[in-house]
This record gives sequence, structure tokens and C-alpha cells, in this order.
Amino acid sequence: MLFPYRNVPRKTLIPYLANLDEEYWFMKSDVYPNNLAWIISHITSSEDYWINEVALKKSCILNINEYCPPKEILESYIHIRNYTDDILHKLEDSQLNKLVEVPKFSDGWTPPIVPTLNWLFDHVYSHEKHHIGQIAVIASINGFQKPLF
Repeated sequence: MLFPYRNVPRKTLIPYLANLDEEYWFMKSDVYPNNLAWIISHITSSEDYWINEVALKKSCILNINEYCPPKEILESYIHIRNYTDDILHKLEDSQLNKLVEVPKFSDGWTPPIVPTLNWLFDHVYSHEKHHIGQIAVIASINGFQKPLF
């Protein structure tokens, strides 16, 4: 099985988010620019972008942002991973070595290695974990319960 632990953080995060009061989704502070709604919608939109536009050369399937209701953001977060997992499970091992063309980003970022489909999936999962770590910081700064990872 490829990336067997990719969804482990979600086993804690999804129930946490499902039970979190809506006000906490949108709390911001002077010391940290983002809120939970931004974090989860960003993870979701990024996964949609990398899988659909970059890997599959298709249009994104979601229309989600930080101003959407938390229920809609959470449903999209769950949906895009189910979609991504379905694609991952249908790939043959040999397809994972296919090169992908990564767009130019305004900040100059480029992949640290030659980008393949295998790298792209790893990038999506690493990106999610990076931002999930910010949720505990946001909760701590704003004085509400953090997820227990």
C-alpha cells in the first residue's frame, strides 16, 4: 500500500473539527494571521489543485474558501481526500514514476527533486501535515482546546 499513514492525522482531526464550535473556526489573533477555516480550506483547495490541475491536467472540482460555513469546509476536506485516495488506489506502480510539470510560482519555489507523480502525492500529504501542525498553535493562541495528536 502506498503512503499507508497518509490519513492517520485525520483520524484525530476530523472528529475534532466536527465537534468544534463554529466561533473557533473563525478566531484570529494579532500574533497569527490565519484561522482554522483558512487552514482547512487551504489544505483542501491545495490538494484539489495539485491532484486535478497539476497531476491530471483537469479543472479543480471544489469551490471552497475560508468564508464558507465550517460544515461545508469540513465536507470538502473529507471529499477531496476520498477522491485523491481513489485515484491513488487505481494507479499502477509504473505510473508513479511519470514526470509531472510543476507550474512556476511567484515566490520562486521549485520542487527539491525531479517531480514525479509519486513526489506529487507525497507533497500533498506533507503539505497537509505542515498546516495541521498550525492548528494547535492557533488553538493555543486563541485559548481553545487543541486537537490531541
